[in-house]
Amino acid sequence: MYNQLKNFHNRPEVFSVYTADVLWTQPHLADQMLETHLDQDTPLASRPYTAIDRVVAWLDETFQINGKAICDLGCGPGLYAERYAQLGASVCGLDFSANSIAHAKASARANDVSVTYKVANYLTDPLPQGQDLITLIYCDLCPLSPSQRQTLLGKIRNSLKPDGAFVFDVASAKAFKFFIEHSTFKRNYMEGFWSSNDYFAFNNTYRYDDENVSLDHFTIVEEKGIWNVYNWMQYFTPVSIEAELNECGFNVIDILSGFDVDAVDETSFGVVAKPIK
Repeated sequence: MYNQLKNFHNRPEVFSVYTADVLWTQPHLADQMLETHLDQDTPLASRPYTAIDRVVAWLDETFQINGKAICDLGCGPGLYAERYAQLGASVCGLDFSANSIAHAKASARANDVSVTYKVANYLTDPLPQGQDLITLIYCDLCPLSPSQRQTLLGKIRNSLKPDGAFVFDVASAKAFKFFIEHSTFKRNYMEGFWSSNDYFAFNNTYRYDDENVSLDHFTIVEEKGIWNVYNWMQYFTPVSIEAELNECGFNVIDILSGFDVDAVDETSFGVVAKPIK
């Protein structure tokens, strides 16, 4: 028992473990994540609809998306993709959560909106070609390791038209300053979020100051066994994200102080990038 508890609190090497598939595809967790996406009282998985509307309105004003080919990576339940299509765009939404894609398809049918949704992992599956605009919204780039980001950015560059744009947001280095390490233990932690069965959970958070990375590590102990979820977060400055994009064949066109354009938000910032010709 002592050795098990000791292992629960070991600090892993930065980006040494990747469990995003568990969080988004395990049936109980997929249901919980979808519910969180749609919950207007919490920003844990997505922005409120009013903020999403502002972001989409800004994208339309900036890129005139009517008639454009747009791919929304990590589209979840289609909160952005469906709005793009309502403005006249030809939209493809990709997400590896079958649960979220099923909801997105049902919503599109109910609202008589045409969107192509695919259950796909954008790190390993092909991206649609000839895109005018690719979006990756709500800091979805940040949980990826440097090598994963390099892979994805290369795929995005190849997917875009020569004059296409990649629009995304990232967590800021300012937000990292406020990240505090802690350790929490509780039975049925987060009110049954992690399992429909009785369980005990350990939540340990870690700072990696040299890399500007944080980790939220959850160890779930059930009668049937022990499993883990590792939520990594990379924090950027405008200088660091521009350097990474340049290495992957992009020029930064614009940096937005807050991606929710109706609010000053120092915890994240938006980026507009285009392939280097």
